[in-house]
Amino acid sequence: MKIHITKDFLSGALFGAIGLGTIVLGQSYDMGTAGNMGPGYFPVILGTIMTLIGLTMVVRSSLHPETSESVTSWEIRPLVFTLVAVFTFSLLIESRGLIVAVVALVLISRLAGREGSMRELAIMVLAMTLIAVGIFVYGLNIPLKLRPW
Repeated sequence: MKIHITKDFLSGALFGAIGLGTIVLGQSYDMGTAGNMGPGYFPVILGTIMTLIGLTMVVRSSLHPETSESVTSWEIRPLVFTLVAVFTFSLLIESRGLIVAVVALVLISRLAGREGSMRELAIMVLAMTLIAVGIFVYGLNIPLKLRPW
């Protein structure tokens, strides 16, 4: 049986690799029980789910390669700008606050693609900032600094 390298196959392999990595890293923390979850419980469960999704995608793409788009070329631009955006977010979140970090994340991530207008970008920056602040600061009560001052 010949394995066809399709986008679904590669996506499934990536999901599986991230899931397995999460399981391995989560094992170093106390699992606890379902009633009294430890810090390793959620990462291991999430890693297991991601691994199963990845495995399902790999198997489906192997059994039915005609349903998935073949990989014809590699685009380096989305990879580079997405990694730079996440790295920049991690550098800014503590020193400049959540609002600046999210704005930088969205603006740099936008450079990964070639479509979209400035109006859409402005709406995305506003929406993602409000969602992040609403969920993490007000919903989950995580003590994050919102702004640099």
